[in-house]
Amino acid sequence: IGSGDSDNLLLIEEAARSEVPLIISTGMQDLEGVKRVHSVVEKYHKNFSLLHCVSAYPTPIKEANLRAIITLKTVFPGVVVGYSGHEEGYNLTLAAVALGAKVVERHITLDKTWKGNDHKCSLTPEELKSMIVGIREIESAMGTGVKTIMECEIPCMRKLGKTVVASKNLRVHHVLEEGDMKIKVAQEQGFPPHTVSNMIGKKLVRDLNEDDVIRRDHLDYSP
Repeated sequence: IGSGDSDNLLLIEEAARSEVPLIISTGMQDLEGVKRVHSVVEKYHKNFSLLHCVSAYPTPIKEANLRAIITLKTVFPGVVVGYSGHEEGYNLTLAAVALGAKVVERHITLDKTWKGNDHKCSLTPEELKSMIVGIREIESAMGTGVKTIMECEIPCMRKLGKTVVASKNLRVHHVLEEGDMKIKVAQEQGFPPHTVSNMIGKKLVRDLNEDDVIRRDHLDYSP
């Protein structure tokens, strides 16, 4: 159901009554209007999608209001939320997918110079193909949302990760102070930089030269 009928509740209810899956574009509607549509369809089934849309051809970038996608996902948590785009190009569509759009509607044309407002902001078949590739890449890139060290980072950590080293020559039995340590890139990995404060007050069990990596077996952990 296109945006032009997004306020046609008689049509929407008749379509919902048939229990066919529905995709409803919500251009020219505010949130209250979308709530009305949702309440009508929900009476019959839950197999429908609401698409954020700004009905302008082409849609000005500054008025695309893509964060409305997040709003729709929050207000209607059980509904598949998507995006119907009329912007030139497809960057905003890719951004919509990154914001959580699960359905995408774009118009296509064989010639953008043809008469009619829609052709200028439609995609050529080649652009459509490129957009789909971009969408699949974004889907793959989204990840789990858990902030963790990724496997691909391990080689860089080994090469560029910093560790705690002696800032000067230190003698066995010396009790470490903050000034005795510095942070450097080293091939050998010892204590990570954030542990420096835990090392203060520990006694050395061997001599260390300047720039030696400080390892756990260099410190006395006895009470």
